Amino acid sequence: MSVTALDPAKPASAPPAPDTRQRILEAAMRCFSDSGFHSASMQQICAAASMSPGGVYRYFASKDEIIGAIFERVHARNSQYFERMVSEGATLEAFAEVGFSCLRDLTSGPECGLFCEVAAEAKRNPQMRVAFEAKYFQAHDMLRTAIARLQDNGEVDGSLDVGAVATLLMAIGDGLIIRMRVDEGLQFDALWPALNAMITRMLRPSAPPTIKNPVSP
Repeated sequence: MSVTALDPAKPASAPPAPDTRQRILEAAMRCFSDSGFHSASMQQICAAASMSPGGVYRYFASKDEIIGAIFERVHARNSQYFERMVSEGATLEAFAEVGFSCLRDLTSGPECGLFCEVAAEAKRNPQMRVAFEAKYFQAHDMLRTAIARLQDNGEVDGSLDVGAVATLLMAIGDGLIIRMRVDEGLQFDALWPALNAMITRMLRPSAPPTIKNPVSP
């Protein structure tokens, strides 16, 4: 996989038809989620999209270009959620609600399996790892900003390290995505009440210690 494949910014001679491009990407996501990046072939992607190879190659010159386009598309969508956490998450409840929406999307479709594939590929492929980590740290920075704002508003315990909290929240989300990939019977909506209660209890400021009466009864 080439570096340029992970950042598909080559100008096209004519703007692509959004519906057709999306159709190819969604078909490829299903194939990659089911078979993995290496096992899924362009022939499988063409069949899943109900298109001829010539039709697919009109929009993407290779499988690597499709992977790069999917990577950018998923990142752009996820970034919108993190931006909302910064702009809308003035309370812990609002912050958690945006997080709920993000995780529900990530666990409800082929992106759940795709996340696992990307993480595994990033471990093996240095070029994918650079791209993956760059996107991760962008999201991490936005999450840090959102948590710091909640601390300023008194919604989150001010003694907590913002960077550590951001890392742990992202790790919880990553672990949940992987677990739901393994156990397809799990439903995020059923898990959310317990997850929400756990996270809010961990993050809220703790009550001040009770001052004992120095006068003995």
